[in-house]
Amino acid sequence: MSEAAARKQWTLPVRNRHLLLTRGRRRAMPPVKTMRALGLKRGMSFLDVGCGPGYFAIPACGVVGKDGRVLACDVSPVMIAELRAGAEKRGYSNLTAKRNQGCRIPFPDACADFVLIAFVLHGLADIQPLLAESRRAMKKGSAITLIDWHKKPMDMGPPLEARFEPEEFVAQLRDAGFRKSRWWDFDGNTYFATAEAP
Repeated sequence: MSEAAARKQWTLPVRNRHLLLTRGRRRAMPPVKTMRALGLKRGMSFLDVGCGPGYFAIPACGVVGKDGRVLACDVSPVMIAELRAGAEKRGYSNLTAKRNQGCRIPFPDACADFVLIAFVLHGLADIQPLLAESRRAMKKGSAITLIDWHKKPMDMGPPLEARFEPEEFVAQLRDAGFRKSRWWDFDGNTYFATAEAP
């Protein structure tokens, strides 16, 4: 059996969604600072795939400003409802949030300047369909960032068997047709893999 076939999939139960918005998480990976460091700017169109309750999507509304837009999707209607409520509470009108079915991203071709898939891919048996969909939704030369947990024992995150080595993400991005794929460590527990749409 291949390593990919043997890899266990894991998704955070919706009832534990509060863990996605903790102060500890904001201290460890401040969303605004993180997105700006990755290149998100005012006026851009930002696509958050697997957005959850809006840890990145809501702050992104402020980063891209009124001239930009935030597109967000998640398979959970509960997560989408919380995201919409959170954006409305903060007075953001530049967010469009939709529920997606499986790996199908519910937004048009070439709609995004920047795609983020954070802590999502360990929940999929095959990540290529979602990477292909992301590429479809990206403008030429736009950036994609994957964020996930290192494949090592720790007290947080998904089971070890569900995790990817960072080099696997780089190879998967390359296989999906992206250019300039690379990865770097963030804090010893998590890492970023980035690439560019051709």
